[in-house]
Amino acid sequence: MTRRKSKKVILFTLILLITLNTTILGLEFPSISAQSYIVIDQESGRVIASKNVNRKMPMASTTKIMTAIVALNNSQDLNKTISIPEYCTGIEGSSLYLKPNQNVEIIDLLHGLMLRSGNDAALVIADYFGNNNSDFFIEKMNELAFNIGAVNTHFVNPHGLHDTNHYTTAYDLALITKYALNNETFREIVAAKKWIPNSLGYTLYNKNKVVLNYKYGTGVKIGYTTKSGRCISASAKMDDMEIIVVLLNDSNWFNDCYKIFDWAFSNYKKYNIIQDKQYVLNENVTGSAVLLEGEFNYPLKPEELKRINIEFNKFPFIINNNNNRYYGYYKIILDNKVLHIGNLLYES
Repeated sequence: MTRRKSKKVILFTLILLITLNTTILGLEFPSISAQSYIVIDQESGRVIASKNVNRKMPMASTTKIMTAIVALNNSQDLNKTISIPEYCTGIEGSSLYLKPNQNVEIIDLLHGLMLRSGNDAALVIADYFGNNNSDFFIEKMNELAFNIGAVNTHFVNPHGLHDTNHYTTAYDLALITKYALNNETFREIVAAKKWIPNSLGYTLYNKNKVVLNYKYGTGVKIGYTTKSGRCISASAKMDDMEIIVVLLNDSNWFNDCYKIFDWAFSNYKKYNIIQDKQYVLNENVTGSAVLLEGEFNYPLKPEELKRINIEFNKFPFIINNNNNRYYGYYKIILDNKVLHIGNLLYES
């Protein structure tokens, strides 16, 4: 028997678990002014619109998304009070106007970093979590970027002030944002309209108007320098679908975000393609039930639904016994593109 014949393949049109959304408006993608942009689904990472996504560009204070998530990944006590080093004060650009030897809680510094975009807060965070060495913290930023696939990004500072060796791409910044939004504390910080600190004498207000003015806005960060232009990574969630929009060098950043969000929510809907432990078939030899492992959700246009298929592949010459859990694997396919691969399990 040939290898092809020894592998059992079943191809069928998926019966969806959710009905069609009949309110789709079918809007065309809007005209926007960004030099580079990308639109992705936060959960699956599906790219639904893009332009010049791999062009290396300065990103200004959207840098602070990475600064914040590296700090959160390495923090054990966000309410800890730390003393502000003198060499972290007096930096140019947006600032919390921290004073030497001032005592500030880490959680207040993080809100000052993300809401008010304090460059001095960025330096203090990098210094503290770098064990009094901000270069070590920046190494962590670059290491995390590489590990999550943002391979065309390079950081030389924690705040985003211009440097020719400090850059990202729209694609990479979307990956970084997607990763950061998986942290619940990060989500809470960037979604806050304001923050009343315990250790600062004033209220911090969010500069990101997506949170303030867009009905479904959930975050995340804006940035501007004369060299980078206006840059934004923004998120919005309607029902169970969250969209991330990254715009680099966009003179109309907020309005362009709103238009893109409206377009995405009007043209796409999140579908539960498979449920964990969903029954699919009985194994021929033993009669054991075979189940899908894992849940998979994906944003689709209505016309794409009928083109979703699942392919089942049985591992050859394996018989179910106490030492084997796996029948084979499955692929979820849209047209000729594999969206997801998972295991097929024998029922316990």
